Amino acid sequence: MEKYRTQGENTAEHFTQYGVGSRVEVEVEVGDDRKVCLEKIPPKISNISSDVTVNEGSNVTLVCMANGRPEPVITWRHLTPTGREFEGEEEYLEILGITREQSGKYECKAANEVSSADVKQVKVTVNYPPTITESKSNEATTGRQASLKCEASAVPAPDFEWYRDDTRINSANGLEIKSTEGQSSLTVTNVTEEHYGNYTCVAANKLGVTNASLVLFKRVLPTIPHPIQEIGTTVHFKQKGPGSVRGINGSISLAVPLWLLAASLLCLLSKC
Repeated sequence: MEKYRTQGENTAEHFTQYGVGSRVEVEVEVGDDRKVCLEKIPPKISNISSDVTVNEGSNVTLVCMANGRPEPVITWRHLTPTGREFEGEEEYLEILGITREQSGKYECKAANEVSSADVKQVKVTVNYPPTITESKSNEATTGRQASLKCEASAVPAPDFEWYRDDTRINSANGLEIKSTEGQSSLTVTNVTEEHYGNYTCVAANKLGVTNASLVLFKRVLPTIPHPIQEIGTTVHFKQKGPGSVRGINGSISLAVPLWLLAASLLCLLSKC
């Protein structure tokens, strides 16, 4: 740190230098006994909002106050992949009608020309009702295992329930329900005819309820058609002979030329 003393109006004398740091003190003598001390002070955040939780659609005001000389400049930044910075907001950052996408950490930075900036963060949590993001039906054959899956987005995390018609399903009698944060599954360990049909997944938190319909279909295995054998009027012979041809199945078929039939008919008419 450096210390200066000036006498009169226009003359300055280097008085002393001590320490190492960013604070600079300037001592000015005016007349015989009046002194004015000017200091350059690094920025220091003295007050910042605590972490806050609000419902979606609410208005939010964040506060960040800092000391220093020259007076620090305050900037806010939302710590997201885009890293949006709010310029000129100074000590107060107002968010009107906050959305779920605006939740997360906000960084306050206080800076002046004396030294590096002072930085602190505040976390904003936005509550919102559940929304079904995925519901997956399934198909299965009898005697096999099958699962129905349901996913939902919500803050706080939703609770899940499963229904068949108007009856709530519990993990019993070959049915197993597993729920983690944001997703749930209903598993049938051994599918029977009575398990096929419609199911309902319900997701709820303190702000709302939503549901989705799922179906467990019966899988029908394909059948292989039997070949159909055509029935013909072919005359079969045990041996080959003149005027005969072999059929598709290896039998002998009689093949009579048209000219021979015409000659026989003519002979009958002329009584030859």
